[in-house]
Amino acid sequence: MSLTDRLYAVAKPIWEGYLEQPFVKELGEGTLREDRFRFYMVQDYRYLLQYAKVFAMGVVKTEDEALMTRFSYMVHDTLDGEMNIHKAYMSRLGITEQEVATTKSTLTNQSYTSYMLDEAYKGGPLEILVAVLSCAWSYQMIGEHHQHVPGALEHPLYGEWVRGYCSKEYCETTQEIIDLVNELGKDISAEREAHLKEIFENCSRYEAMFWDMAYEEIPE
Repeated sequence: MSLTDRLYAVAKPIWEGYLEQPFVKELGEGTLREDRFRFYMVQDYRYLLQYAKVFAMGVVKTEDEALMTRFSYMVHDTLDGEMNIHKAYMSRLGITEQEVATTKSTLTNQSYTSYMLDEAYKGGPLEILVAVLSCAWSYQMIGEHHQHVPGALEHPLYGEWVRGYCSKEYCETTQEIIDLVNELGKDISAEREAHLKEIFENCSRYEAMFWDMAYEEIPE
C-alpha cells in the first residue's frame, strides 16, 4: 500500500460519512437551501485564503527548486483556479468583496485553518501536503459521486460546483498532491508516519465539522 492508501485507511470511516451529511447530500440532490449555500461560500472563500498560505509555506520550507516551483503553482491554482468558482458564485449570489472581508470566520473555520497552518509551521513539505490532502481529495470524491446523481451536473445553481470538483483539471491537481505525498513519504520512519496519520485524520474530522457548520449555523 502507498502512503496515501494508508492515510485513507485511517480516515475511511469519517469519509464514508461525508455523503450522508445534510449539506453534502442536499447539494447533490439540488435541494439545499440557497441561504445555506451562500453562507458556505463566504466561509469557504475565507478558508481558501488560509489554505493558499499553507501551500505558500511549502515554498518557504524547501530548498529544492523544483519542489518550490510546484508549491508556487499550487498557490496559483488555489487563488486563480479553485477560487474562480467561488468568485463566479459570489457574483451570482450578490456577495461583495467587502462582505467577505468583513465577515468573521466561524470558530470551526478558524480552528481548522489554524491547525493546518500550525502543522505547516512545525513540519516540512510532507506535513504541509498531508495537511491539505484531506480537503482536496475529499472534494474530488464528493464531486465524482455527485456527477452520477440524476440532474446534479445540470442543476442551475449547484451544477457548476459539481462540475468543478469532478473536472479533469481539478482531479489532476489533486493527483499531483497525492503523488508528491507518496514520493516524499518513501522510507519515512514509523513515528513520522504515525504523525502524518494523525494530521490526515484530524483534518478529515475538520472537513466533517465544516460541512455541519455550513448547514447548522443558518437558522431555520
